Amino acid sequence: MWKIEKVVSKGDYNYAIVWDHPFKTKNGYVLEHRVIMENHLGRLLDSSEVVHHINECKKDNRIENLRLMKIGEHESIHGLQKGHILVEMKCPQCGKLFVIRKNQTFYVKKKGRYNCCSASCRGKFSRNVQLYGLTPEVELAISVNLVREFSSLDNTEQTVKQQDA
Repeated sequence: MWKIEKVVSKGDYNYAIVWDHPFKTKNGYVLEHRVIMENHLGRLLDSSEVVHHINECKKDNRIENLRLMKIGEHESIHGLQKGHILVEMKCPQCGKLFVIRKNQTFYVKKKGRYNCCSASCRGKFSRNVQLYGLTPEVELAISVNLVREFSSLDNTEQTVKQQDA
């Protein structure tokens, strides 16, 4: 699919020079592991997909060392290694439980805001708030939005203060 003209080592990664790639830099650079995965799959990767190096060596771009995954899944893997603080939240729209890094939540940034499990749920929930205001049901859904907080490094649960509605 993509013809690699040359491989250049820069920093932690290898870059492939692929002049006809739609996401190349002005110098024709594309991350080599992305090009290899795209050639393997026979399609472009979308913006929600990342290529993980199984053995953690960022220059080992053999296909057997590469694994395609979604951004959130990849962040979870590296979060387990780095010890991120994660929070488990309950979507105020659909009730689904999901895990997100604490620093990416509205819980940390702004009280009275909320996180949803998806953009679709966030849109529906926001629309209901716009139409009907902060009803008791909405306030309850927001108040139980945060379920627990834990360290991804040792998986120990930490004390959680419920966010105010």
